[in-house]
Amino acid sequence: MGKYHVTNYEQMSFDDFNQPSGLPIDRDNRWVVRADKIPWHDLEKQYALVFTSNRGPKPLPFRLVFGALMIQQLLELTDEETLEQIKENPYLQYFVGQSGYVYQRPFSSSTLSRARQRIGDDEVLAMVDRIEDLMVAEGVTSKIGKRH
Repeated sequence: MGKYHVTNYEQMSFDDFNQPSGLPIDRDNRWVVRADKIPWHDLEKQYALVFTSNRGPKPLPFRLVFGALMIQQLLELTDEETLEQIKENPYLQYFVGQSGYVYQRPFSSSTLSRARQRIGDDEVLAMVDRIEDLMVAEGVTSKIGKRH
C-alpha cells in the first residue's frame, strides 16, 4: 500500500527547475516561495515510517505525495481536480518537487486517496496547519486558499 520513497534528499533550487522555453516562471510566486521555505527533508524523516513499504513498485517521493495533499487541502479540491491543477500549473509542479514542467499527472487519484488514508485526514490537516504556521513565522505573507 505504501508507495513512497525516503531519499537522500537535496533541496532542489528554483534555478534547477526545467521549464519549457518561452514559459517564464516567477521566483516570487507564492508556491515557489513556500516550497523553498518548507523543510521537506525534515518532514520526510518525520513521516518516513508512515510511507514505507517493502511491497509493490518503487515508492514515490514524499514531497510529491505530501505536496499534492497540501495543495488539495489549501485549495479545497477533489483528488481529480488536485491532479489536474498540478498537471496544468508549473508552479504547483515545482511545489511538489518535480524536476521540470511536464503536461501530465504525477500519479493516479487512487495514490492520493491511499496516502490520505495512511496518514489520516486529521493528521494531514494538522500537518498543513503546522506548515502554514511555519510560513507565517518565516515571514511568508502570500495567502493561499479559502482557509486564509
